[in-house]
Amino acid sequence: MDRICIAVLEKICSLAGAGRYVVFSEDELTDAIPDGEDGSEKALKSALKSLQADGFIDLKYSSGNMFCIAPLKKYEPLPEPASEPPVPEEKPPKVRHMWGRSFWGAFFGGALGSLIISLIFALIRC
Repeated sequence: MDRICIAVLEKICSLAGAGRYVVFSEDELTDAIPDGEDGSEKALKSALKSLQADGFIDLKYSSGNMFCIAPLKKYEPLPEPASEPPVPEEKPPKVRHMWGRSFWGAFFGGALGSLIISLIFALIRC
């Protein structure tokens, strides 16, 4: 929504309650247009059509330089998304392969068991 539409809508909302029709003169609404903008009749009518198309106002009639307008809702700018700090990329946890420890434990356990059995048989035969 441009600055002209916002200024005209604020003027309408300040003078009329939501859903209540009020008759405005062209001069009254043109005075609401900010300095530096084109304050012509064409710009005003364009702003009113835009506001009506977007559902902000209901334009009952326009006769000459008089407009019967009811504000339907107020303009609320979209909140800017809060800038969140970037999330550091998480590395997957390091997978520790346990097969190395299992293999060596089984190997040395088997060797130790064989040594003990061999010693027992050697002592019995003597």
